[in-house]
Amino acid sequence: MSTAVNCTLAAQQAALATEIAFAVEAKRQDALEAQGDAAVSLIKAAANVGKSTGAGEVFDAQA
Repeated sequence: MSTAVNCTLAAQQAALATEIAFAVEAKRQDALEAQGDAAVSLIKAAANVGKSTGAGEVFDAQA
C-alpha cells in the first residue's frame, strides 16, 4: 500500500477511536451523575426521617 493510503487509514482509525472515547466518557459521566442524584435522594430521605412527627419520643431502653 502506498504511504498516502496508510496515512488516510491511520487518520480514519484515530478519528474513530476518538469518537468512541468521547461516547464512552459521556456514558461514564451520565452514570456518575445518576449515582450522585441517588446519593442526594438518600441523604434527603434520611433527613426527613429525623423530622418525622414523634420520632425519638418513645425510647425503650429495656428492649
